[in-house]
This record gives sequence, structure tokens and C-alpha cells, in this order.
Amino acid sequence: MRWKIIIVNAGIVVVVGLLTYFLLATSLKDVLANQAERKREVAQALRAANSQLALDALRMERWLESNATAPSVHAVLAGGTADARSESATAEANRLRDAAVSEPMFAKMAPSLVLLVDAQGVVIGRNGSALMRGENVAAAYPSLAESLKSGHTASALWLNHKRQEQMLTSYAPLRGDNGAIVGALVVGTPLNDERMTRTSDLTSGHTLLLEVVSDTGVEPVADSGAAPEIMTAAGQPSVIGATKQALTSGGVANADVYGGGQLFGAIPLDGYGEAKGVIVAAVPASLVDSLGGLLWPVFAVSGLGLLLVIVGGVLLGNYISGPVSELEDGLLAIINGNSDLRFQLEHDELGGLVFRINSLLNALMGVAEDNTDEQGRPSQGPSARDFQEALAVDESSVAGMVDPGVAAALAAEGGEQYYRRLYNEYIAAKRQIGEPVDHITFDAFVGRIKTSEAETSQKHGKPVRYQIQLRGNAVVLIAVPLK
Repeated sequence: MRWKIIIVNAGIVVVVGLLTYFLLATSLKDVLANQAERKREVAQALRAANSQLALDALRMERWLESNATAPSVHAVLAGGTADARSESATAEANRLRDAAVSEPMFAKMAPSLVLLVDAQGVVIGRNGSALMRGENVAAAYPSLAESLKSGHTASALWLNHKRQEQMLTSYAPLRGDNGAIVGALVVGTPLNDERMTRTSDLTSGHTLLLEVVSDTGVEPVADSGAAPEIMTAAGQPSVIGATKQALTSGGVANADVYGGGQLFGAIPLDGYGEAKGVIVAAVPASLVDSLGGLLWPVFAVSGLGLLLVIVGGVLLGNYISGPVSELEDGLLAIINGNSDLRFQLEHDELGGLVFRINSLLNALMGVAEDNTDEQGRPSQGPSARDFQEALAVDESSVAGMVDPGVAAALAAEGGEQYYRRLYNEYIAAKRQIGEPVDHITFDAFVGRIKTSEAETSQKHGKPVRYQIQLRGNAVVLIAVPLK
């Protein structure tokens, strides 16, 4: 019994759980892994990162331009000897670096290099040390030479392994009293993983890489904490091809394949001159790592359902099979000769069956059933038949002598009062002999009395009313003629 209950209900739980999983998986698959939507997100991440880096460059240029007119900066160029100018330049570079560090808009991008150069791009002095004095940086970075020539602020990507330089730099030309270009301020911020992480945090939050395209290939420069599998996927030919395509087209290029569970895209670095830098973004190909990971609660709930089915099946099986086993053992004992055995089993579902089995056994064995309760009162439930038998009518007084006073009193009594009094006397008499009265209602009693009175009146040709009389263990109605 119990295993049938468990198997049937467990099957239902398993079917419902599997259907729920497959329906949800089918419905969510296109939503979570919509390739067109993921590509749009890649493009948004790339444009946001590119705009942030361009904004950083513009802010640095404007800040340098405002400091280029400071008297302390011009005083450096007006120094007497070359050594004096170099010392003044180093002091002024240190001051400018400290001022940049205190600027909130340059948070997490503190300058690592501050230079003052002359009109030919030769370093007068730098922050923190006497290195690079007399070095022609304009020869190494043509973008600086172009800025000195045009007199416009500019930014560029400085990437030179020989000089051990990897930074994003900004320039602001210095003008003399006659308006001629006499030098420039140069500020460089490190291009490292921290810078890319800052850019990612300020924009999309997705993984960003900055790569440089050269004749020898594509070189990763910095990333925002990319996982090893993402770095491996970024080296796939499809991603490298998208990087080169972005530099050629000047727009967003998406990789055609997914790598490492990511969708890659690339966009050329904007705002830093003609550098061949490319920003690469990696966006999860799906909003979740796997549908199984998202929908595992379905299986967890199904497992809980199976556990509850087993527990409920055992309890329900015991509730049914226990009494059935007891009945089976009892019937076997009766078959083997124990004719006095009767079942004393209280059970909501099988109680009626047990009562009928006991009645059948009593009938087969010729044993009278005990219909009294613990106090010796009849325990058999009252019925409509009991009520009809209690209304036995004695009609002998209709044809004999009747006390005129009794007849007159009955005739003078109001109908409602008469029936109520008769009912109360009848109930009292029934209780006196120990018979049940809970089943006798006033309306049923009055209806039966009126019917009996009509039959008796029709039979004897005169109206009658009743009196209650107790004779032994029976309650009798005495018919009294009114005329």
C-alpha cells in the first residue's frame, strides 16, 4: 500500500519538476543568451570606456592649460644657468604632481611623470629626480613635437619598451611674453591594470583590455583584472582579427565566436593622437553562467517534494495498512475457532467497516448485540420508527364515559398552548422511562399529533384531543372526545 502511494506521488513530482525545468529552460534560453543583445552590450561597454579615457585626457589637458600660465612655471624658463633652470623645473614638476594628486577628478590616476620641456622638446627637469635632463623626448614621441609646433594641447599613448615607458600622457604648450612657444608641460599617468579597472568601474563594470596593434601583432598592455581564461580567449584568432578590424574601420568590431564564455568586441582608442591602441571588452555570452545554475532550485524543490512524498506515503500507508493488518489477523483467528473475538478498532475511515464486521459476526454466531451504553441505557441511535411507535393512541374513551370537566378543559385550551403542553408532557414521560428524546422536535410532534387527531375524529365522527398517560414502560395518548 505505502509503496504504491509513494511511487504514484513521486512520479507526479518528478514529471512536474522536469516539465518545469524544461519549460523554464526553453523560455529563458533566448532571453539570457540573446546574441544581438549581448553584442549591443559589448558596443555600449566599449564606447563608454573609450569616452571615459577620452574624458580623462581632456580633463588633464584643460588642467595643464590652466597651470601653463602660472608665474612659477614661466619663472623656470627664465632662470639663469641650465642647472638653475633644471633645479627649478624639478621643483615645479613636484609641485604640479602634488597639485594633480589632490584633484578629485584625478582619483586613482595620480601622475607618475611630470616634465617641463623647452621648445625643441628637450627635458629641462622632471619630478622626483634629476633623470631625463637634456633628453629629447620629442624625437621619441612625434606627438609632442606636433603639439609644440601647433601650440595646441594634446594627449598620446606612450609605449616604449626600450625607455620602459607605458603611460597615457597629456601636453600643454608654454608661451612666452611675445606669444611664441617656449616649451611645454607634460604629465603622464600609468597605463596599468589599476587604470583599466578604474575605467571599468566608472563605466560598464565589464572586463576591459587595452591592446596595441603593431606590425608584429597584437600586444596586450593592461587589463581590468581579467581572469586567465579570458586572457586566453582574447588571444584567439577571431578576437585578434576583430581588434585589427576595429583599428582599420575606426568603429566597433565584434568577434564572431564566443571564447571562455565571453563575447568580445574592440574599438580604437580615441583622444590619444594616432596611437594604435585598441580597447577590447569581454561581456558574458549569457546573463548567467549556465541555465542549470539558474534553475537548480527547481531540482532542489523537486527533491524536497520527493522526500515529503516518501514521509507522507509511509505515514499514510501505516495509517491504512495497520488497521487492515489487524483485521486480517483477527479474521484469521476467528476462522481458526476464536468465535468470541470482536474488533475494538477506532478509525475514521474503517470504523464503519469494523462495526459491520462485528454485526455480521454476531449474526452468524447467533449472538445478540449489546445496544446499551456504559450506564446501561440503550445506545442504539433514535430513528423515525421509534418516534412513530411512541404515539400509540388509546381510543377506548371515545366510545365510553368521559369526565365532562376534562373534555371542557381540553376544548377551552388554546391550540398553541394545548400542543406545547402536550409536547412537554410527552417529553417528560419519555425521559421518565429512560428513552431518548433528542430526535423528537416540537414541529414533528405537532404534525404527527394533528394527523392522528384528524384520523381519529374522522373515524368516530367527533373531534378529539389527547391526554398523556404513562402505562408501565410505554407512553400512551388517551383520545378525549370534545362533544
